[in-house]
Amino acid sequence: MATLRDVAELASVSVATASRVLNGSASNHPVSEAVQQAVRAAAATLGYTASATARALQQKRSRIIGVIASDILDPYFAEMTRGIEVEATSRGYVTVLANANRDPLQELARFRALREHQASGIVFCGSDIEGSPGTGQLAKEVNAAVQQGTSVVALAPRGFAATSIVVDNAAAAAELTSYLLGLGHRDIAFIGGIPGLTASEQRLIGYRKTMFDAGLAPRVADPTGMSQAAGSQSIEALIASDRMPDAVICSNDEVAIGALAGLWRAGLRAPDDVSVAGIGGTAGGEVFDLTTMTLPLVELGTLAARFIAAPEPVAAPAAAPPVSLRIGTTTAPRH
Repeated sequence: MATLRDVAELASVSVATASRVLNGSASNHPVSEAVQQAVRAAAATLGYTASATARALQQKRSRIIGVIASDILDPYFAEMTRGIEVEATSRGYVTVLANANRDPLQELARFRALREHQASGIVFCGSDIEGSPGTGQLAKEVNAAVQQGTSVVALAPRGFAATSIVVDNAAAAAELTSYLLGLGHRDIAFIGGIPGLTASEQRLIGYRKTMFDAGLAPRVADPTGMSQAAGSQSIEALIASDRMPDAVICSNDEVAIGALAGLWRAGLRAPDDVSVAGIGGTAGGEVFDLTTMTLPLVELGTLAARFIAAPEPVAAPAAAPPVSLRIGTTTAPRH
């Protein structure tokens, strides 16, 4: 296998000059066009491929985009990651996915590891949980990394100085609530969520405000999580209360799918007995023809990767695309 020294000897240049040309740093150390062509021709003749590790050390960055997902089993984050992966691959980058289990301490460990591997940028796909152990230390280290030139992108609300590409969660929930009110529903419950999780708290705010503006009392179930099991558990609690609502807004699509399953097990149906709607727009929700606020999850990931992989520094990424209401068969006008 040809070495860098072999290329340098064939091109009649120093090893340092050959390295600058092949590792992309010739712009920082001027090398004539003729010499660059000679080095590249020598490399092609010998079949030489520059080491990715050497290039990362030379440029102090690799062609790696790190992705820290709150829960890799949640389709919400899978959609974002798909957008990052496709765009990163098209630009010659590799995506490294790390699962953090909604734990700031695990996020911090993953963040440090990705920095040690000279990742070109790091994307946080989930929002933070206020008051969780490690949140302050994570923010401190991310802020320091950003100051040192690391590209950090947040695709959900975060408490640190990252570049943000986020949707308006409160507005999405408000629009969904208004839609259900327009169907004639008045007793609308909100289920799912994690206490302190910024994204779900913002959705709750949008729901509450819209209900208050309509002169109606919000009905919020105790938060049980963001999973299908959480949705099923919340529906069971509502059934046991002997006062089923007209409609249910779920904190995300996974909770909504669980709610549909809980209704089915109880011999009830959506929308005949109760309308069910989610927030997310995931592929799973589409399978169930769920009424949902479709968030541009893939597009958010695409924008993050595009920002990090830009050949020249970009002051700010493009704004997040708008959310949209997808009307499925799980909601209907009130009887």
